[in-house]
This record gives sequence, structure tokens and C-alpha cells, in this order.
Amino acid sequence: MRTAMPDIFNPYNTITTPRDARELAAMLLHPERERPAVVVSTTKNGPVINPKALADRLGNDVDVYLINSASLAYDFSDAMPLETSVYGGAARCYPPGTAWVKNPFKSMLRLAYTEEEGQAAIVRIVDDVAAMESLVPLKVTSTSPRKQPSTATVDGIVSVILEPDGVLIKLEDGIARIDTSVLAPGISPDRLFSPSQKVTGTVRDGLFTITEGLNTPADAADHAARGTIQPALVLSSKTIALFPGLTVRHASEAKPGTVIAVRVEIPGRADGKAWKLITVTDPDEVTDALPFLAGGEPWIRWDTDASTVEVAPTVNEAPAEPDDVAPAPAATHQEAPVTDFTGGDAFAALDAVRARLEHLSAENERLSSDLEDLLVESVDEEAAIPVPSPALGGAEVGRLRAQVALMTRERVDMLKDHRRAMADADDLAAENARMAHTIERLRDDVRKERARADRARQMSRDIDDVADTAPLFNDPAEQFRHEVYLEWATRIPAGAKAETPLAEYGFADGFLTAAEEIQGVDRSKIVAVAMEVLTGLADSLPGRDMHRLRGGLPGTSSCVEDPELGTAWRVALQVKTASARRMHFWRGTDGKIVFATVGLHDDMSI
Repeated sequence: MRTAMPDIFNPYNTITTPRDARELAAMLLHPERERPAVVVSTTKNGPVINPKALADRLGNDVDVYLINSASLAYDFSDAMPLETSVYGGAARCYPPGTAWVKNPFKSMLRLAYTEEEGQAAIVRIVDDVAAMESLVPLKVTSTSPRKQPSTATVDGIVSVILEPDGVLIKLEDGIARIDTSVLAPGISPDRLFSPSQKVTGTVRDGLFTITEGLNTPADAADHAARGTIQPALVLSSKTIALFPGLTVRHASEAKPGTVIAVRVEIPGRADGKAWKLITVTDPDEVTDALPFLAGGEPWIRWDTDASTVEVAPTVNEAPAEPDDVAPAPAATHQEAPVTDFTGGDAFAALDAVRARLEHLSAENERLSSDLEDLLVESVDEEAAIPVPSPALGGAEVGRLRAQVALMTRERVDMLKDHRRAMADADDLAAENARMAHTIERLRDDVRKERARADRARQMSRDIDDVADTAPLFNDPAEQFRHEVYLEWATRIPAGAKAETPLAEYGFADGFLTAAEEIQGVDRSKIVAVAMEVLTGLADSLPGRDMHRLRGGLPGTSSCVEDPELGTAWRVALQVKTASARRMHFWRGTDGKIVFATVGLHDDMSI
């Protein structure tokens, strides 16, 4: 990782390029990382959490990194798992290993918006790092010397492929596991390895790390030569993978997981940019893809029948019954419908469950009503029974009968209350289901918005790349004038622009060609000196050595002049350099500048 080297006054690492950000993410995601790390982000006004003060508090046992700009935070976020990145002036601490990937709460995030909050965040981060000790395996006390973890390479054989992100490796003295979610995120391990395949690497804490034979995205980029037809795995409607880690933007109507064939019109970089591909529906010959591990099978193969997909019948498509089957006898009470939704989609399963619950609720309500009617009828029948003539104890019997009737009525009321409670429970269950659907819909909206934001950031970066490298005008003169204007707008303060305007100027034949072809001096230096000549700054800058051009030997010849263009002038582009470059121009009596030539020190032509 090419980071700024820390010195005694700056005990932290600074991330300055997109490559540094991606390499930092790869380092944090390495399963054998043993040191805690803290990553501090910045704002447009600088970091809120002081990285130097934080590094001083943490000491030499913790690595501290500063992401130097907000744009680099986007590159870092793209390379990190969901909910584990950091940006906007916040800081996040990462424990050793990769257990925090599946549990982001183990990598604590601390926010700060003011200087006071930044100081308080430093104290919390120090406490967070101290609490990481609980994530380290417990130390076992023993009288024997501690055995250091072995880093020697071992050979193994692929034993079992565990979907979706695991491979078991059979070793000479045991079993180890490869975590493909870190090695090749989003790719099925069945595409990366094959049973009985030999692998070489190191083993630590049961995890196998391959050290030999891995092909890289750079190897795949070199393999995809111009004009060849390559197989590609469709990841989404707008992205495909030429190799694990080599994701390219390419629109495809095929379903994700399908292998298509593409022709390489313009090969690009290993990071997936600058590629131009065309989908080929019926290719004559497709180049075999590289194997993920050298010596293995290609990681994907294009098949002419790859687009053929068998659609399984849904749960709503019941098979037709034969005409000669006699109808089932009608039942007094219809049984609850039973739907086998094995293999169906989630919505069909929910419909089946909902239908069964509605049937059971209706059946429960019917049985409760029948029970209530039976109880009422029994009370009425008991009331209609003639009461015997008064005798000894007759009044007591009547009182008991009245009490039984009252208790029966109370039981009926309790049954009614129970029915109302069950109805309320059904309403609450329905409301809960509606809220669950709403939450899932909102989560889908969040995922879509995040994907849209990722696409917008990628588009912004692509535009910036084009703006930094490609000319904005087809006419060389317009392009040079545009660069001169940008140099003037950037270097001249706003309050001085009115007093330091650009003079009227033009170009002599051959000047723009010479400025493009001259070696040993950057084009930006020619533009900067041209702006200084047009604003008059070159007249007073000692490093420009500006003077009139003479036609012969120094001290014996006169200045070069032209009746239309005016006096010839000479200005230095470089000083104290072998064959220092010079620029010649004409200055007319009306102040107009005409740039003439760019050449070496001894070239006096104009």
C-alpha cells in the first residue's frame, strides 16, 4: 500500500489515491490480520477527529489510517462490505481477523461534527480498542513453551464444496476451510474449485489461504485480447464478470447467473474500466476462460443451450383431473385447504397460509356459535322443567337451580368475550403482516437507492476520468485557449482579475504543433508561461528571464522586428536545465501577443 510514510511527528498512514483505498480495504479483510486498525475519514474542511492525537493515544500496537479526501471515502466504501465503511468525518475501529464482517457492531463507528465531539470520540475509540481483547481467543496457561503458529506452505485437496461460500480442504493431518466470500465475493465456489483439485497455501486457525497458482484480474485482462470472444457471467442487468474480481459495466437482457459470449472491441484495465464489449448471440468460436486456480478447468464455459431455462409450474397451476374420476362425496363440514407450495415462490406460500388461517377462523367461529346455542337451549330446557311442590328443602333446590342458570349465562358471556379476543388477535396478526410487508418494501427501496447512488458515484468517477485525460475541443487552438483561461482563472485571485486581464493573442503557424511535440517540458508548463506573458506577470518574474530576441551574436546584433507583428521576445520555460526550453512570441504596438515557437535554448529562430 503506497501510503505516506509516518514519521515521529506524524504516527499514522495517509490514504491519498483510489488504489490506496482499495488496498486498505483488502488489508482489513485479510483473515490473518493480527493488529487492530482504526480508519479516520475527513470532510471538505479537514478531519474532525485528529488522527495524530488518536495515534498518540493508541500507541504502536494499533494501526491508524487517514482517508485524505471525501472522494477517496467512496472508493473505500465500494471495496468494503455493507455497513462497515466510514466517511463524513467519522472513524471506525476494526478488530483483528474478519469476524466483524458478519457482525458490523464489532467494528464500532464513532461520529463527530465539532472539535469537542472529535476529542470525545478519541476517548471512546481508545475504549473500543481496549475492549477488543474480548474478541481475541483466550490464552491457555501451560508449563510447556508456546508453539508459534506455522507459516509453512502445505498441500491439500479439495474435498467438499459448501454452497454458498465455503470449500473444505483435506490436509495430510486434518481439514481446513477456504472462505470464498472474501476470496471471490458473489461467486459460487463451484465455479472456482472442483473436487479432488490440488491447492497449495498456509493454514491458520482452520482457514486455508492459497499462496500459489491463483490467477488475478490482471491476468484475466491480459487474457482478453482485442477481437477475441470471451465468456462472461451476468451479475445484473448492467454488469458482467469476465473473471472473479473483474466486473465490467455491460448491459445484458440475460438473467443473473447466465453465461453469455462477448466480443472484446477495446480491452480495458484490471479494475473493470475502459472496456468496450459487444454481446455475440451465435459465436463461431469462444475463447476458454482462465481457471481460477492454475491447472484447473475454466471458471465458466459458454454453452449454446445456456439460455434455455425450464420453468417449473407454480403452486397455482394444479394438474387437471381425468374426466373419468368420480366426484368425492360431499362432507358436512369442508376441510381446511392444504396447499403444497414446495418449490413455489414466497407470495404463493403466503397466500396458501392465509387461506388456511381464514378457513380455521371461520370454522372456530361456527363451532363457538353452535356451543353457545346448545348452552342456551340447555338452560331453557332446565327452566321449563316443572318444579316439584314445595317440600323440605324445596327453596334450597330452586336457589341452586337459579345459581346454575346464572353461571351458565356467565359462561356464555365468557365465550363471547373469547370470540371477541380472538377476533382482535386476528386483526393484530393481519396488521403485523401488513407492517412486515411494509418493512420489506422499505428495505427494497433502500437497496434500490443505494444501488442508484453507487451508479451515480461510478458515473461521476467515469466523467472525472474522461475530463482528466481527454481533450474538450477538437480544434487545438480552442483547446489551448481553454487551458490558458483555466490557468488564469485558477491562479489569479478574484479581486485581481479585473486588474490582470488576459491580453489579446493568437498563434503563428507551427506553434501549436511544436507545443504538442516538444520533449522535455510538460504542456501544462507551456500553458502557465503563456498565461504569465498575456497578463504581464512574466515581465517581473526572475525565473522567466524575459528579453527581446536578437537575430545574431549577443551584443552585436539588433532586435528582431516585424512591421506587422511587432517586436520578437524570448521567455524561459526552464532554467538551470540542460538544453533549457524557450518560447518565442511577437508583441505588437497595440499589445497583441502572437505565440511563435517553442524550442531549445540555442534555437534562435522565430
